[in-house]
Amino acid sequence: MKTNVNRKVEKEVEKVPNSIKLLVIESINELEKANSIHDIKNVIPMEGTKEPYYRMTIRTYRLLLHYENETKTVTVHALTHRKDTYKKENLPWRK
Repeated sequence: MKTNVNRKVEKEVEKVPNSIKLLVIESINELEKANSIHDIKNVIPMEGTKEPYYRMTIRTYRLLLHYENETKTVTVHALTHRKDTYKKENLPWRK
């Protein structure tokens, strides 16, 4: 799959601990290698959205993803701690 990473995510990755940083990079690489977002085990659909938004669990952090089925493209919108994941400013469809 083609993977696009938002600038905000790149900045957030620099702020997290090194162990999490490595896991985030591995997870993004896993997204690029997968044929479909459904092939990845720790990707879960987000409820309450009209468009196909997903979250990927990385220990206590979450990557918020948008998947376009026609183009097989994943856009990584945010990297948040689990306690902040559902705050309005972190959800791309609520802005």
